[in-house]
Amino acid sequence: GAAVAEEGDERPFVSGGITDKPFMSSNSRTTIGGYTETHFRWEREAGITEELTFDMKRFNLFVYAPVSERLRVAAEIEFEEKGEEIVIEAALIDFELHPSVTFRAGILLTPLGRFNVAHDSPVNDLTDRPLVNTELIGTTLSEPGMGFYGALFPTAGSRLTYEIYAVNGFDDAVVLGDAAGTRIPAGKNNIEDNNNRPSITGRIAFSPDPAGELGLSLHTGPYNTWESDGLTFDKQRNLTLFVVDGDVNWSRFKLLGEFAVASIDVPEASSLLADSQNGFYLQGNASFGRGWLDTLPDSEFTAVVRWGSVDFDTDIDGDSRDRLTLGLNLRPIQDAVFKIDYQRNWARDVFNNEVESAALLFSVATYF
Repeated sequence: GAAVAEEGDERPFVSGGITDKPFMSSNSRTTIGGYTETHFRWEREAGITEELTFDMKRFNLFVYAPVSERLRVAAEIEFEEKGEEIVIEAALIDFELHPSVTFRAGILLTPLGRFNVAHDSPVNDLTDRPLVNTELIGTTLSEPGMGFYGALFPTAGSRLTYEIYAVNGFDDAVVLGDAAGTRIPAGKNNIEDNNNRPSITGRIAFSPDPAGELGLSLHTGPYNTWESDGLTFDKQRNLTLFVVDGDVNWSRFKLLGEFAVASIDVPEASSLLADSQNGFYLQGNASFGRGWLDTLPDSEFTAVVRWGSVDFDTDIDGDSRDRLTLGLNLRPIQDAVFKIDYQRNWARDVFNNEVESAALLFSVATYF
């Protein structure tokens, strides 16, 4: 007759099936967290209200799991506009080969400047991200790829970190995706490499002590499709981004910033496409008032000023944006912040006609 399963048989119904996953074991160490961010925005241009709105800007989820002593998995999923846009910002598999060398694969946060890899709203002191990061680099910039990262310690107090990856890079939308002309962020969603040639990206950063750091970053490779089915119909066109970032802390003061330069090989026949762009931001923070609020003994205020600029075509006067932001924020605890900002913006078109605008922003962001 048919064999009867012995009492206590713990074999899965289907090995590897939906009810047979490692995370279901009692020793699973998977951790889930995230952050959320909500804005109020009032923007006026030429005396006319352009935007007066509440915006539940982001709801991001983090997942982290140490699979073994040397193998780790981490991911970040972003929900924007009430879930209308869902993006996997990072999905990483890290395998430690040596204390100073770790192999990484997956969807990587491109190490193109410090801000792109440390852009979470609760840790930043102003509501809007810097112009150079949003308009030139394309923060948040994440790409499928593989490579290595690690840290070295030349002296007891200093540290040298590095990241180097091969990634899919940008695609033709850099020059074809925006009617305004060359716009690098338009070409960042290159999920499958459009030209079968990886780009190379990396960052090296030196901290003489924990109070400061200087970083140098590079992203270079072809962005266009120049051949198909063995037929060549264009030349290989490269895009190179170079970024310098730095920060220094002294007492309750902090100075930080980034400078980026982009070189784009564009078709010679087009006079509307820029082959050189640059941008920067410089920001100063001053913290004060720790413990002023009796009911919030760990609270602290921060006054912030940031000047930022991006030039979409360095060969002409115009096609640029500048922004001055003044901010004041309150952190009831370190992981949560209430921000109020005032912005002045100057936008110039390709004919150097200038339009001024202003904005008042209030936002709240917190980790959970």
